[in-house]
Amino acid sequence: MPSPFARMMLQRKKFITKSGYCAGMTGIPKPLPPVLEQSLRRELVTGERLLWSAQPIGKRLKSGFGIWLFAIPWTAFALFWESLALLPWAASTHTPDAFAYSFGIVMPLFGLPFILIGFWMLWKPVREMRLAGSTVFGLTDRRLIRVEEGRKRSVSTVLLDQIGPMDRNEAKDGVGNLRIQTHSSVDSEGDRRTERFEILGVPDVARLERLILENRRARAEAAR
Repeated sequence: MPSPFARMMLQRKKFITKSGYCAGMTGIPKPLPPVLEQSLRRELVTGERLLWSAQPIGKRLKSGFGIWLFAIPWTAFALFWESLALLPWAASTHTPDAFAYSFGIVMPLFGLPFILIGFWMLWKPVREMRLAGSTVFGLTDRRLIRVEEGRKRSVSTVLLDQIGPMDRNEAKDGVGNLRIQTHSSVDSEGDRRTERFEILGVPDVARLERLILENRRARAEAAR
């Protein structure tokens, strides 16, 4: 009689075979962690069918580190500025007058926001990679859903009717990004502003795009 562990592995193998998932191939979605799967299904309304779901692969979100090309010199200059602003305080051997005292307070405070912005830019791609472990995307016959679990649960939704032009890029193994235009407008200065729903670092991204197009076409035909 097989052991409990052997039975568990056999059930897992049957599930993977039945669902079409393959844990050994990066480009094919792996089964979602139970917590994320339950979290995604909580969002479904009566009659809504889940057609596709996937969790982003954190290590494939490295493109976000491109911001470091700007963030590193920005932060270095901000820290250099702050050190110069604090230098008179460290080098002074006498009590400063009112003007020097005020200047010595204002200038360091002026540099603090720039340091914080620099640290935020450095942290942003690291945060995105960490969030990948608690993020799940889903496509239903009605909409796209993104759920982020954490201290605060965040849910974003885009109806199929709101989906505009899509931009897909992927690696040879099928892992890639899908950026979807959801809204476009012109501001008071005449500049065009575009809102996008981004699905980054997910496996089999081409299949997701194909399912979106097929369901949009089916909804359009049903509405005729």
